[in-house]
Amino acid sequence: MKRNIFILAFTSLFLMFSNVYASDISTDLVITQYQSTPNKKYIATEQPQITVANFNIAGGLRKHKVDLDTVATAIKVMNVDIITLEEVDQNTTRSDGLDQAQILAEKTGMYYAFGKAIDMQGGNYGNAILSKYPIEKTKVFQLPSGDFEQRVLMLSKINVPGFDSPIYVFNTHFDWHEEDEVRMSQARFINSIVFDDIDLDDEFPDLASGIKLLLGDFNSVKSDRVIKELEKYWDLVKQDNVDTRTWPAANPGLDLDHIFTSRNQVWKVDELIIPNDGTYWKEVPWMVVSDHIPVIAKLKLVEQ
Repeated sequence: MKRNIFILAFTSLFLMFSNVYASDISTDLVITQYQSTPNKKYIATEQPQITVANFNIAGGLRKHKVDLDTVATAIKVMNVDIITLEEVDQNTTRSDGLDQAQILAEKTGMYYAFGKAIDMQGGNYGNAILSKYPIEKTKVFQLPSGDFEQRVLMLSKINVPGFDSPIYVFNTHFDWHEEDEVRMSQARFINSIVFDDIDLDDEFPDLASGIKLLLGDFNSVKSDRVIKELEKYWDLVKQDNVDTRTWPAANPGLDLDHIFTSRNQVWKVDELIIPNDGTYWKEVPWMVVSDHIPVIAKLKLVEQ
């Protein structure tokens, strides 16, 4: 009889603590991070795939008029799931009052988000993200920019079919001055988000463990200390024998545009495409679409 009473009491206590634990699942950060993006390895035949690209469309380039039809054609032939854009005008007089991100989204049949960096000629100027899939949420951070032009970081949460967890896409455009102290502070700001130093728990509770991609115009070549700083938390997407120079498009000399994957994950780079050899890759004259060449990566997720 005493044994039965003990078993009953133990069972009651177990159920009580189980209920308390269950009630905290939605708020306990350790639990939510695990539930959102648990570590997982995929066999070769089941690795989720994604194609992403970065393209500075030269909206801020002096004496240049962005041809939205040509840019839209360029984006369509890339056939990407997600593309990040820099130097995008929104309703500025120099761009005839057009919302470039919205128009490009309409012309390509994609969803979009715009991230304002600065006021510009009656409108705004900044970055954009286009996606084949709905963009669930976007946040724009002001990067430390010193006395120079304000730069920003965009963060968008996108659910991509085939992936067990949402993908967090970061898009940025770093300062361009030769002295790199501002760019170093911008890289460290991004790393502080990855390190969970900035409290984003309410907006992105699973960000620290989530699937993250970082793309942009970093105004830094891969041998710069700025890129090395980012590589504390990110892996630079690269492939043997691929020429990574992206600027100036007419005759590229510098690799300024890059794609990174989070070190939380392991990716296989199926293909890295940078059409910088002066030819019409997929019949697009890349050397005159913008002053930057796009960077396109076909990726497979090996370990989540």
